[in-house]
Amino acid sequence: MRLIIAFLVVVIIYSLQYELYKKYWDYGLRVKLDFSEDVVPCDKKVELIEVIENDKPLALPILNVKFATSRSFDFAEEENSNVSDMYYRNDIFSILGNQRIERRLEFTTGARGVFSIKELQVSSRDLFLKHSFAHINANDTVLTVLPRRIPMENFIQIRDQIMGDFFINRWDNPDPFAFRGIRPYQSFDTMGSINWKASARMNELMVNQYQATTENEVRIYLNLRPYMKSQADVLAEHAIRIASTIAADYIDHGIRVSLYTNGWDIESKEEDDEIEMSGDLPPHFKSGTGREHLKALDIYLARLDIRKKTADMLKVLQMGFDTAEGEVTHVIISTYRDDALYGFFESHMNRESVYWIIPEREGNEAELRFPGMFRWDV
Repeated sequence: MRLIIAFLVVVIIYSLQYELYKKYWDYGLRVKLDFSEDVVPCDKKVELIEVIENDKPLALPILNVKFATSRSFDFAEEENSNVSDMYYRNDIFSILGNQRIERRLEFTTGARGVFSIKELQVSSRDLFLKHSFAHINANDTVLTVLPRRIPMENFIQIRDQIMGDFFINRWDNPDPFAFRGIRPYQSFDTMGSINWKASARMNELMVNQYQATTENEVRIYLNLRPYMKSQADVLAEHAIRIASTIAADYIDHGIRVSLYTNGWDIESKEEDDEIEMSGDLPPHFKSGTGREHLKALDIYLARLDIRKKTADMLKVLQMGFDTAEGEVTHVIISTYRDDALYGFFESHMNRESVYWIIPEREGNEAELRFPGMFRWDV
């Protein structure tokens, strides 16, 4: 008789806890993933922050959080993970009632791009670990990884040939929006240039320095159309890196930079057949200088989707050349080359300052038909 009563008690407890967990396991349960930063350069250490809040008395003996993110992220902790087309992770928690858990996963960024975690699979079990319950949580976190810059020693020779005259120090026209640094106060400095916070910290008068600017502009034309499909992704990514490196160097010297490309933003709605039929062009990045302009330009480059069909590059070039005003130097970055592109370059080379950089794999031929064309070995 006692055994029967004990058995019935166990059955009742089991049934009650099952119904309890079935109905309330996710009540007051909040699970969120967030990146510790929004915009970072390549090869930067970042944290992915997991936050779990169980706002109810009912404890969850096992809680699984599954998610997928970019395989280009190099996580320091590889437990509970699997890497194939994506980086898949399954983290296991045990959380008491009315408890909050925060876990930080450190990783190093790799490829440039925009990376998001839009959903999580959350699952749990009952007290006897017999039944499982699961649902999909919406999540909203985005990380933008900026293009990796190319070492300057690989660029200086071409830079000097293209625009050596621009790199004369000119301090007659400082740009108040292009902050360069601070230095000790001198007798000819104005009171308005004193940085009072820095002066208090250094215990002496310090003044702000601003980057000199010129009226010159560099227009960069980035052609993402592949020349050889077998190497398209590598060369396209390198072309983006070159554009970022050139822009950073010129902006650092106070020269205004704009960018025109036939590549599309990762969130653009244009389909390949629509692009070809409509003849629309991607929006260009307007001219400017200063650190904020450079950051915005790098974000623009980070968001380019090299998988989309490109727009007509000749139309992009024509628009950029037709709208140029004042002293403008045109720098084309294009692995792709055909007679039409060569013809456009030839028709402008004697009338305007125009140069063409061809990123190409070492060992592959790149015909430099005209002066002002440069090969960049990848």
